[in-house]
Amino acid sequence: MVMRIKRYEGEEKELPRIIRQVKRDLGENAVVKTRRYKRGGVLGLGGRLMVEVYAGVERDLSAESDKPASAISSSELLERLLPRTSNGPTGHGGQQGGFILQNGSPVIYQPPGMSPAVSPSASATVTESSSRLETEIQRLAREIAQIRRSLEEGGGAEERRQESEKQKLPRWLEHLREKLVGNEIGEKVAREMLTETLQAAEPEALVDFEATLAAFQRTIAGTIEARGSLKGSQSPRILALAGPTGVGKTTTLAKLAATANLMDKERVGLVSADTYRIAAIDQLRTFAGILDIPLKVVFSPAELREALKEFSDMDRIYIDTAGRSPNNDDRMEELRELVAAHEDVECHLVVSATTRPRDMELVCDRFRPAKFSRFIITKIDETCTLGPALALMYKEGLPASYLTNGQSVPDDIVLGAESDLLSLVIRRSMA
Repeated sequence: MVMRIKRYEGEEKELPRIIRQVKRDLGENAVVKTRRYKRGGVLGLGGRLMVEVYAGVERDLSAESDKPASAISSSELLERLLPRTSNGPTGHGGQQGGFILQNGSPVIYQPPGMSPAVSPSASATVTESSSRLETEIQRLAREIAQIRRSLEEGGGAEERRQESEKQKLPRWLEHLREKLVGNEIGEKVAREMLTETLQAAEPEALVDFEATLAAFQRTIAGTIEARGSLKGSQSPRILALAGPTGVGKTTTLAKLAATANLMDKERVGLVSADTYRIAAIDQLRTFAGILDIPLKVVFSPAELREALKEFSDMDRIYIDTAGRSPNNDDRMEELRELVAAHEDVECHLVVSATTRPRDMELVCDRFRPAKFSRFIITKIDETCTLGPALALMYKEGLPASYLTNGQSVPDDIVLGAESDLLSLVIRRSMA
């Protein structure tokens, strides 16, 4: 006989996969030795649990031993042929163990260094102890074999489920899925979008990419409208802008006010509740002076109600709120009270298109007390994809009322019907 030895390494959770690889490489009767250790971490803390696996098939050792080859146990064979080091690649100690694959089932042997040396005079005692040990080892082996089968079957079922889901998507929907995932829309959300499209579309609507994209756009637009808690028209009479710091609320408010005043010839009133940034008030005061429109600075919900009463004859009223950290509960309560000061105030949440997807979700969760009913997506000129913004709108079921694409007032803002804005976001997410 000969012994072919191979070494495998991976994270501990990958052990079932490694065992499957051993079976593919060396067959069902491979001799396997495992060692677990940690990689990384500081002073023994943290790090990843790793496993190192040596596997081989038997070879004839009769020429190297006084014993006939048939008398050499599997554990002795493994100890002769595989490394005995107790230190891993990182220098940390590891736990060793092993088993022999016999027709796909593991039979564990005692790790080296765990059993005392056996002298000829104690052979009877050792034989009796070995018998009890053998029984216990076989029991453990059956349990491990069952766990391993469960892991393999579970992993296989998940792989089959994912493969089955992929096969359900027609060619152009699969192409759309790749586009969406490539533009930072998570796999789960992308599949939800496309599954809805597949259920809603007729077969002839998926004959080519443009037709499939149009069907996808119709589905997403309907989903957002259906899920959204909509209030009023696209241009509410009293609009409050809320959002975290640095997303461009004040600049966006100036663009909206200038558009309404200069292009639509409407009477506009401005309210600044951003009393945490003196520069923001000065900026709005300068802007209001240029356009010759009134500005009120308020410090409380009561003062906001008074200001709105004074502006009762205005066509449009825009309220600038202070940028708030999503993690500041006190500031969020202030915002909630401010927006609730008047029943006609509609709140739009301002989100930068450059924000990471997970942070977008955090912003939505933390600003939910403000009861925002639309998004304003800013800085779309500073990112190469609007995928995260599209995913946010889809998950929240809310459309975007405006998009901004620069610092110029009043030019760098995208106006129009919400369906047009959504179309722009979708097509930018396909780039």
